[in-house]
Amino acid sequence: MAERIIFRQNNKFEVEFLASDPREPENEEVYEVEGLHEVTPYGMMLFSLASCTAQVVLSYANHHQISLQEVEFDVTYERIFEEDCENCQDIDRYKEHIKESIKLVGDLSEREQQKLFKISHQCPIQKMFQDGIEVKSKKV
Repeated sequence: MAERIIFRQNNKFEVEFLASDPREPENEEVYEVEGLHEVTPYGMMLFSLASCTAQVVLSYANHHQISLQEVEFDVTYERIFEEDCENCQDIDRYKEHIKESIKLVGDLSEREQQKLFKISHQCPIQKMFQDGIEVKSKKV
């Protein structure tokens, strides 16, 4: 099981959402997303990560007069089962991975690119994924 999104945001904070079709996991094409109903919960999770990271990076660049024109995120979620299975939904043992590629567009020095890449890891959503977060739920 794998899902892929591409998220672009320019320095005017205009965004573009693209996602793979989760019903066709072998197809690597992405399609424009016009509404949340077109994305699975995993896609929403990936868009949350990318959009949060974009806000952090673009805000930092604007505040420090760095000529960042656009950021693009190519993010993939994948669930890897430890064994082959016919009924994978019944298996509780698997690993989950998020792979993220960040493209910084603009007249940027290598030092600015490295700084923005480092800043991208300050996104609160990414920190939640890395550190984990406890969810307490109750029925009301």
